[in-house]
Amino acid sequence: MKVIHDLKEYPESLRNTVATLGNFDGVHKGHQKIFQALLDEAAACSAQALVVTFFPHPLKVLAPLQAPKAITTLEERLRLVQACGIPLVLCLPFTPDLARVSPQDFVRETLVGTLGVRKILVGEDFRFGRDRQGDIGLLRAMGKKLGFGVRKIRPLRLDGEQVSSTRIRQLIQEGRVRESARLLGRYYAFDGTVVRGEGRGRTLGIPTANLETPSELLPPKGVYAVLVRLGDRRLPGVANLGTKPTFSGRAFAIEVHLFDFDGDLYGQSLRMEFVDRLRDERRFETVQELVEQMGRDLEEARARLDPKRLPLVEGR
Repeated sequence: MKVIHDLKEYPESLRNTVATLGNFDGVHKGHQKIFQALLDEAAACSAQALVVTFFPHPLKVLAPLQAPKAITTLEERLRLVQACGIPLVLCLPFTPDLARVSPQDFVRETLVGTLGVRKILVGEDFRFGRDRQGDIGLLRAMGKKLGFGVRKIRPLRLDGEQVSSTRIRQLIQEGRVRESARLLGRYYAFDGTVVRGEGRGRTLGIPTANLETPSELLPPKGVYAVLVRLGDRRLPGVANLGTKPTFSGRAFAIEVHLFDFDGDLYGQSLRMEFVDRLRDERRFETVQELVEQMGRDLEEARARLDPKRLPLVEGR
């Protein structure tokens, strides 16, 4: 997949396009539906399928305190877009200057002038341009004058629920990771690097790896059944997100215990997929009570991670 980050570097040879525009945070099933429609339309038009996205999220520039936490990093977003078969992405830096561009100028100068769009696919609530003045109606009116078509893609609904980044973000923040997987089409996950911790898990007989992650969005404190990607392996385990209140801890930490694993993980990169939430984090009166509960957590996680019980998601 070719990724272009500067509009000035967009090649003349790629001006014949069918395009879709959006943030596509999470690259969920609704986005995947749009991408498949994009590929189909581009093939029918003998044109280049193009995804136009923005980074950072516009609200991080316009109203930082109101900006949502990203479900995926930009790197992960692009990887997921590529996994959908998209051949070309234009990732535009969202800046105050771009925010001031009128929707009419954006259509004329960028979509038509630079990208040479023949058709645009957008969701029904799509807005763009200065003060979000542009919508699908404006696109259609300008398309009649400038010679491009517009197709509205209706939102995807699963069991009566609309699939959206906002809904998925809410589910993850509530710890309902099993439900979020149904809308994402995969388990919610983030990447992290193993760093040195206090080593307490090993003294308790349940060694853990401590993770640092650049991810903005984390599930709430608690214990989770997880799958961890280590190189080309996918290992089951249990993760704890929290402050270790039994030991009067205050600093937030992400720890994961991998089943039947013995090795040095320090400095390695892991990808942790959240399959299900087991319980809240809580303080125990004694260390022995904690160890006994951890044993029950391991047993419950093994049961929930049994391949026969796992939700049918892609796990990209």
